[in-house]
Amino acid sequence: MGFIEKTAFEARVSNNRKNDLCNITGHYQASGADADCSAGLLCVRKEQLPCAGFTGVLNENAWYMEAATAAANAGDVIYACNTYDTQLLAGRHGNAYYVGTETLGLGIPAGREGTFTKIVFDGDRTYRFGVGNANAELETNKFLTIEDGLLKPVAAAPTANGALYFKVKGTGNFTEGTTASFGYIDVEPHVVVAAVAAGG
Repeated sequence: MGFIEKTAFEARVSNNRKNDLCNITGHYQASGADADCSAGLLCVRKEQLPCAGFTGVLNENAWYMEAATAAANAGDVIYACNTYDTQLLAGRHGNAYYVGTETLGLGIPAGREGTFTKIVFDGDRTYRFGVGNANAELETNKFLTIEDGLLKPVAAAPTANGALYFKVKGTGNFTEGTTASFGYIDVEPHVVVAAVAAGG
């Protein structure tokens, strides 16, 4: 699949007293095969990963991940690929070296594990995504839904009970090093809770 340009993810405002960042280890796959995972790609958990070095033992906090679809609702736990990885350079004699520069928006290479952060749909948190995480231009749209792991701009918030969506809080440009980089979208996650009919 390859990496998507101008993708990134940051948790901006969260609950710093409880479950501030709910992180798990994930191994991204598309159609059951290892694939590159772009920063901020919205995913759901699948089966647990095997525990390295042990036969028949599953890792309690590591999962296979796949892109979240438009069918995702309040019953699904949604995660964003949250890359803390750095550039890996091949050196002499088979050694590899990490270089901590220009790390904004790095993805997880196919076949490697990475960090995935749970998105909490309570309207109290703010997450920052790169403009490449949206599958179309925002234009005047102030709401986003999920489609194939990306944010889909829509004119109005969904109304179906349990539907997941994001409200756009603002936009701007990332600062990378000392210069402006590509654009970002700050979003607030919500879930639709249908009103209970009187006497219901």
